[in-house]
Amino acid sequence: MKNFLFGLLLALLPVSAHAAEVSVMPEKDADAVVVELFTSQGCSSCPPAQEFLQQLSRRPDVLTLEDQVDYWDALKTWTGGAWKDPFSDAQWTERQVAYNQKIMESDRAFTPEMVIDGKYQSVGSSKSQVNGHIDEARTIKRQKYKMTPKVTQDGRMTVTVEGARLMDNAQVVLLRLTKEASTDIKGGENKGSVMKSHNIVREAMVIGTWSSGKQDYNFSLTRFEAGQGCAVLLQNPETLQIYASALCLM
Repeated sequence: MKNFLFGLLLALLPVSAHAAEVSVMPEKDADAVVVELFTSQGCSSCPPAQEFLQQLSRRPDVLTLEDQVDYWDALKTWTGGAWKDPFSDAQWTERQVAYNQKIMESDRAFTPEMVIDGKYQSVGSSKSQVNGHIDEARTIKRQKYKMTPKVTQDGRMTVTVEGARLMDNAQVVLLRLTKEASTDIKGGENKGSVMKSHNIVREAMVIGTWSSGKQDYNFSLTRFEAGQGCAVLLQNPETLQIYASALCLM
């Protein structure tokens, strides 16, 4: 299988006039565990998992992300017809399949599914199993690696990575997020409901590779719209295990 992280190449864009005014502050533990929820607004069993993810997001030792898959978009129901998730993208479906190929040796994709640090997976509404995997992931991490995102005075973003040596290079990834969203669902299995999401992954850029020591990654910071934020990950492109992460507030 080809190396897969987010399927996007690094794209450095011009600095906006507002870039230097952005404040980037980490708000999670240095060894926070990353919990990704693969979900869709067309999935009737997903709202409980999204509520659980919201609960997890309040923990300082957990960084939560929502990846909206696209395979529900064309599914028609008898009463609600089809519903196109406005946040869905095929690349998140590809990411989910890549995880399951590594973790379960299966091409299966389903919602809701949570992937913990790229190493464990569970049905997204299974609180006991997810919490157990979070505990396992924390035991592995033990503050071996640290990521710090910050904005310099000239309007450029710097991500500092430091920690113990890795056997293989890891990728440093910047995620652009929609921090919160509420959507009136007008079709599909959830027709008539309002679905709330947070930390929805919208874009991703690989900004470099890292294997040891302390290293800074500098690049131009494009303007963030109101309600957007960012996160950074240190992830193995082969195993997909996540070694470190940090959440930014914009």
